Parts: sequence; structure tokens; C-alpha cells
Amino acid sequence: MRTLYYLTISCMIWLAALIVNQSAAAPVDIATEVSDGFVTIMDIEGHLVFQTGLAVHPGDEFINEDNRVYTITAVQGTTATAEYVREESFSSLWPETVPVQAPTQPEGQLVSIYHTHTDESYIPTDGKATVNGNGSILLVGDAFSKRLSELGYQTNHDKTLHDPHDANAYQRSRRTVMKLLQQQPAAIFDIHRDSAPASMYNVQVNGQDATKILLVVGQQNQNINTTMNYAKTIKAAADAKYQGLVRGIFIAKGGYNQDLNPRSILVEIGTQYNNREAADRSAALFADVIPSFLAPSTAAPPAQAQAAPAAPSPTAAISPDIATNNDPGPRQDTLLIIGALVVGTGAFLFLSTGSLQEAKTKLLRFGKYEFGDIFRSRKKRK
Repeated sequence: MRTLYYLTISCMIWLAALIVNQSAAAPVDIATEVSDGFVTIMDIEGHLVFQTGLAVHPGDEFINEDNRVYTITAVQGTTATAEYVREESFSSLWPETVPVQAPTQPEGQLVSIYHTHTDESYIPTDGKATVNGNGSILLVGDAFSKRLSELGYQTNHDKTLHDPHDANAYQRSRRTVMKLLQQQPAAIFDIHRDSAPASMYNVQVNGQDATKILLVVGQQNQNINTTMNYAKTIKAAADAKYQGLVRGIFIAKGGYNQDLNPRSILVEIGTQYNNREAADRSAALFADVIPSFLAPSTAAPPAQAQAAPAAPSPTAAISPDIATNNDPGPRQDTLLIIGALVVGTGAFLFLSTGSLQEAKTKLLRFGKYEFGDIFRSRKKRK
């Protein structure tokens, strides 16, 4: 009987370990892109809200260039309806009094760059939307990395291929993210391009053609509040320096590996219908914004392969809202483990005895004799 009890406890420990290990496993992403073309989102009055090649689902949100928040209410094929909810205020994240011409010094901070979709390309420049194993999105990443280096940052532009461009691409790129996080980067960016019409992304900055940028935040993320505030801070800083460069923030039903680190952001630079030179220019402009919001004390903790990453340090100096992590992830994991142990043990005792009273009796007997044996053995050793 004692062996049976020990076997039960071992099973419960195994179950607890299984639950903990799930924190390192990728969330099961639903479809992240439409299979062909793009989705057009209109408000209830028939005005165009935005267009994107990303998959759109009811409950998704979009914050446009003017910080107006829309919630997707219905999706039918390649069209969707959105309802205006409120106007978002970024003043607490980025006060207008902050001098954007006096950025903080990077002091050799590491910024990591990778590409989940390494085949993405720009049709006007490359003649096709995708090039397996050698998408020109990698060159846009080079432009981003080069400008960051000029600004004094260390960069790690990882060009690991994650082809094919399918539903499992984020599972493959997850291994890349975990490897990058071992170097404790201050920020990590997954660089993409959208597949919306060029008109959604065309912009001129300082008289030169460029492309707009879309920030994407995944809802399947225990750090959602922190990551969301981080994205808002990025947009606010970009608006202060290059108004119109960031077209908005899309909050989608996806994970995008952002659960691994709260300062991981997916960045869409232009669309397949823009030329790559314009995208390169925007990547460099986006790099110019980074010193405005990435303060020197924001180095992120490394990812752990077998546990959820730690929340950002309370002293992290991105913004007051980001510095405080209100996500109850670790506490919930602990409660879940304890609950699983209690429920599993109770279920075993009930099934093995056939009654609650007998289960209670055996549990009391177990506590009395098993722990008594432990204490008696300790006395003998003394």
C-alpha cells in the first residue's frame, strides 16, 4: 500500500512538472494571415478603418494613427466590421514635454532582430511577393540593424530560415527567439511586411518616399498588458519624431512568441506592393526612434527553456506603466499546480476506497504513520 501511495505522489509531481513546462511551449496560434489577398475593415458608417493581410477575428482591436480604438465586431470572408470604442491617450506614456531631439545613449545595448517569415519580399523590387530561403525582408532587417549600429547599439540580426511560410512558422521561429533571449537583449523585433494595398502604407518623410509601419501585439500572451503598454510607448515616441510613420497597433488573436518576453514586438514594414528601398528607409527611420524609448536600464532577462520568463525589473525605464508588471502569470501557475495536486490526490483516494469517509481515514493514517516514520528515523540518526 505504501508503494501505491508513493506512486500516486510521483504521478502528481509529474503532472505538476507537465503544467510548468507548458509555459515554455508556444501558444497554439490560430491562423495569422489570410490565405489570399487582404481583409478590408469598415466602421458601421461605411468608412474605411484599415486593410491588412493579417487574419482578423471578432474581438481584435486596432488603434489607428490618430489613436482611435476600434473593435472588430464581425468578419465575413475578406470584409470585416469595426466599431469605434474610444480615443486612446498616450500622454502618460510619452508626455509632449519630453525632448525627442535628446535621446538617451544606448551604451552598447543589444537589440535582436529576426524574421518569422523569411520568404517575404517586395513585388516592385523583387518581381514576386515571396522568395523561399532568401526573401528581401532580410535586407530590410539589414537596414534596420545597420542604422542601430550607427546609433551605438549592438545588434544581432538572426537570419535563420523558418520556411515554409505556413501555420507552423511561429513554432519554428520560437526556437530562434529563445536562443536570442539567452543573450539578454534590451529589445527584440520580428520584422515582416504586410500584404495590404500600397495605399495603406505609402508615406513621405522629410520629402522622401517611405512606408508606414504597423505594430502587432498578440493576445495569447501572459504579458499582454506590459507588451501593450510597450507598443503604445513605441508609437508615441514615433509620433513625436516622425508623425505618420507608425500607422497603428493591431491587437490580434495570436501569440507571435511574445509570451517569451514582454519587449518582443512584431513589426510590419510596408506591404508587398511597396518597393524595398522605401521599406529600407522606414526601417532606418524606425531605428532612429528607438533611443527615444529604450532607456539604458531596460535589458530584458533571458528566456528559460523550462519556465516562463521573469517579468521585467521594477526599475526598467521604458515607461511607468511598463515598469510595473500586473500580469499574475507565475501566481496563477502556482495555484494551478497546487490545485492539480489536491484534485488529483483526492480523486485517487476516492477511486481507490470507494467512499469519502474511507478516503479521509486513509489520508489521516498516511499522515500519521508516514511522517511519523520520517521523524523517528531522524531521531535515530541523531
